[in-house]
Amino acid sequence: MKDKLTKTGHKKPYYRFMSALKGFGFSFLALLALATPVAIAAGVNAAEEARADEIASVSSEEPPVESALTL
Repeated sequence: MKDKLTKTGHKKPYYRFMSALKGFGFSFLALLALATPVAIAAGVNAAEEARADEIASVSSEEPPVESALTL
């Protein structure tokens, strides 16, 4: 470590900060990888509910079909 400090001119807190930053980055990527399937599932569920609501509203708004035989 000592030769690294003299070679680059960085102090010990710099390397601590960089390792903490890398740890935060890996934690963020892991959290993102775990949250992605949940977000996809929620989007699919919302789309299915919207489609079901649309089908229900279309079927309830249609007027009854009249034919000549019902007179």
